[in-house]
Amino acid sequence: MHICIDSCTLIHGLQESDPASARLLDLMGEELIVVIPRLVAQEVTRNLDSRAQVRRFYRLFQNHEFALIIDDPVPENLVSKYAALGLSAKADAFIGAFAEWMGAQYLISDNRRFLRELKTETFEVVDAETFLTRLGMQTL
Repeated sequence: MHICIDSCTLIHGLQESDPASARLLDLMGEELIVVIPRLVAQEVTRNLDSRAQVRRFYRLFQNHEFALIIDDPVPENLVSKYAALGLSAKADAFIGAFAEWMGAQYLISDNRRFLRELKTETFEVVDAETFLTRLGMQTL
C-alpha cells in the first residue's frame, strides 16, 4: 500500500507526542510504502526538537525502497486542481497534488483543512489513528 504522510503527523511521530503517529512510523516497510515530497522533509526537520529526532527522521528514509523523499517537481496542473478545491497553493494544494501524482491510497494528516475540507476520489485523507484502525492495528 502506498501512503503519503503529512509533516504534522511525521513530527508528532518523531517527537512521540502522538502514539498513533509514532506507531505508524514503526510500521513503515515493504507492505507500507511511504512517499513524501522534499517540502515535507524540510518542514519536518525545521520543526523537530533535537538533532536526534532529525537523524531518526532521515534514517527512516535512508536507503529504503519503501520510504522515499521525492525531489521531482509536482505537475502544475495537479497543484492547480487542488488549489481550485480550496487548498492553499503554496503548501496544502501541493501536498494534495503530490499524493495524487504518487498514486497514494491515503494521505495521513492531522491537518484539519485536509481532514474536513479535502474531498477527492483519488485518495483518502485520514489521521494516523483512523488509518491504524483500518489496518486492524492499535497504538501501543
